[in-house]
Amino acid sequence: MWFRRSDDRDWRDAELLAVDFETTTGSPREAEPLSVGWVAIRAGRVRLADAGYRLVAHHGHLPRASLPIHGLLPHQLRAGAPLDKVVAQLRDVVGGRIVVAHGAWIERALLGRLDVDHVGLIDTMALVRRLDERTGRAPRGRSLTATARRFGVTPMRAHHAFGDALTTAMLLLVLASRVQRDRPHCPVDDLLRLGQLEGRFTRPRRRSARR
Repeated sequence: MWFRRSDDRDWRDAELLAVDFETTTGSPREAEPLSVGWVAIRAGRVRLADAGYRLVAHHGHLPRASLPIHGLLPHQLRAGAPLDKVVAQLRDVVGGRIVVAHGAWIERALLGRLDVDHVGLIDTMALVRRLDERTGRAPRGRSLTATARRFGVTPMRAHHAFGDALTTAMLLLVLASRVQRDRPHCPVDDLLRLGQLEGRFTRPRRRSARR
């Protein structure tokens, strides 16, 4: 059994990476990657110099219901990069970092299936829910766009892997400050604990439910 070492560093001293996949379906068991975006978070700041976006080549069936959500057309996907090359790049950029995602069922499943190692995962949806529980507030909409606006973050293009990764990265900065409150620093362990994804495959089947 694998155990993660405790991490009492201030979160600003950790290497974090916001990641978002757009996929063929909202089911983590069946989803195939169509695109992926990532944005680095270092020293408490979003680092666009360490950001990226890749389309993944897809030549199989593309469920018609997914087209209005991610807007990726078959001819665009046919010109995407081979999956093995995208995976190799992901292993390089994700390795040694804590992944941040919103409603991270898809991201957790795909990173595991593609054998992309990371040192932890923070789900901003779970983090918001636990902050609400802490203050006694009633649960609100869980979509990334609605959550970002609620916390004063201007959402980028929704249902686009890079846009959602960037929105998630900016949202994490605000949420970390809320977790820290009046303390001198916020340990990485606090964000990992409060942002722990619950359930194995319990996410809504419609991908639009999270944005």
